[in-house]
Amino acid sequence: MLGRIYRSRTFRHRRIFAVAIVAEYQYRGFEAVVGGKAADEFGDEDAGVAVGKESGGDGGAAEGLRHRYVPVGIGLKVGNAASCDYRLHEADYGRERAQQMKFSAEEIEQYRTLGYVKGPRVFSDGQLAALHERIDAILAGEVDFPPHLMGETVKKSGAKGQLPAVKIVNLFRHDPVFAAAIKNAAISALAHQLMTGPVRLWEDQMIYKPPFDERAVLAWHQDYTFWDQVGPPELGTCWIALDDATVDNGCMHVVPGSHRWALDYCREDVDTADPDWLFEQPGIPEGADPTPVPCEVEAGYCHFHHCKTFHGSYGNKTASTRRSYIMHLMPGDTRRLGGNWNERQGDVEIVAVGEVLRGDTYPELEGV
Repeated sequence: MLGRIYRSRTFRHRRIFAVAIVAEYQYRGFEAVVGGKAADEFGDEDAGVAVGKESGGDGGAAEGLRHRYVPVGIGLKVGNAASCDYRLHEADYGRERAQQMKFSAEEIEQYRTLGYVKGPRVFSDGQLAALHERIDAILAGEVDFPPHLMGETVKKSGAKGQLPAVKIVNLFRHDPVFAAAIKNAAISALAHQLMTGPVRLWEDQMIYKPPFDERAVLAWHQDYTFWDQVGPPELGTCWIALDDATVDNGCMHVVPGSHRWALDYCREDVDTADPDWLFEQPGIPEGADPTPVPCEVEAGYCHFHHCKTFHGSYGNKTASTRRSYIMHLMPGDTRRLGGNWNERQGDVEIVAVGEVLRGDTYPELEGV
């Protein structure tokens, strides 16, 4: 349950679905909505849409994100079940604000030229709290989640060439909270400025760095090394800090302009035991500056980088956990080039080689 009220609001509503009651409600953060049709608005435009569903909803995958309102002094039932505990909504960083949250021309040019750019805030405090709790619950085994999709990458998969890291992958495909979290109009608006639409979600993941774990290093790499079953290589990543990401706790570092370097190697060539292996490969232009730049990101804010940008991160030297939620995105013209190679990734074989990769497991980011 959310530990505090993020915006206090009390009002009266005299009818909930088919049940006529008089009750006081307070706004208590955010939650995902599961099953059935959306509820009517409570009549407060700023508050957004009420949590819950019409009577008789049978549950299922999350369909969207809604504000959470709880009754004061009475119990609230929606259909045959109590209101859902997932507390996420895009409203604070949703459609209206998304239309104003745009990259400048200079920032877009930075992404094109340097292969990375820092973005604005896309998750509210309430959303962060909900995601923190859900991640903790998944890691603790308190909710059902496929075991092979969580934990140390190399130990959980026999696929060759993967980098060691503690991750949870394919979250949105298996968890209703993260299925709701990806419906973020601000992220969609930003992504569509950087990539050809309709931008689709390729995969997502959470990376976890425990306190005082200087071994939690993610070796230098290019994302496309692990995604070459699709193309062209113009995919990008929206990296969202769930805790403040600093140099001391292992924020991402990038090498500016490295996405333009023509390196010739494949996934099987990668020496996963050598974190600096990438810098030793032929193809780095003579005179190029390979100096890494730290990308510190405040909690709730985002950062975009190109799929061929050199990047990595160091260990966590602090007493606090460092978590990040990562949405790997593909432009609308991304096509299948090869076959599946890693069971922890999505299935590209749902379309024929050469066809645009689309379908329910590769959802389009919601437009604004």
